[in-house]
Amino acid sequence: NELKVSFYLKRESRLEKSCVGEDIAYPIIGKIIIGNSIAQFGTKLKVEEHLWNVKSGRAIGKSRVAVELNREINKMNLLIHSHNEEILHRTGKVTATQVKNAFQGIANAQKTLLVHFKDMAEEFRQRIGIDRAASTYPKYNVAYKNLERFLKEKYKVQDIPLNQLDLPFIEAYDFYLR
Repeated sequence: NELKVSFYLKRESRLEKSCVGEDIAYPIIGKIIIGNSIAQFGTKLKVEEHLWNVKSGRAIGKSRVAVELNREINKMNLLIHSHNEEILHRTGKVTATQVKNAFQGIANAQKTLLVHFKDMAEEFRQRIGIDRAASTYPKYNVAYKNLERFLKEKYKVQDIPLNQLDLPFIEAYDFYLR
């Protein structure tokens, strides 16, 4: 799905606007659209209405304020696009909320190895007869049981967060399987 990022003024916000000289500065809101999913976020930026181009979603002119605002907006846009690519590469699918959370530094609920393994095995099971062979599925169950036993014996845990997987863990599991 195509990623679209836009920025607009939140004009109806009576509480959030602030006066800059004689003009009123309104908060700039960002919007991320990916397919049918939409997420909005506050940019912590404000701009006077007469300096804002609605069509381009950027500040007008070459003033220091306009140039700095546009630079910040472009940085956000670039970061959002890079988070989108990273999530898409890692998971194969992405939503606007995932990109917004990554951009804002909000971590997803941490997935664990056995939960991920179970999900992967279930996806495999659903694809049997389409592009997966039924004879391979029992091997996933054996691999799952081995991994579960390894975690209990070696680490004395029921499961392990994915971000704790490192080279020593992989080497220990490899040695365990031999």
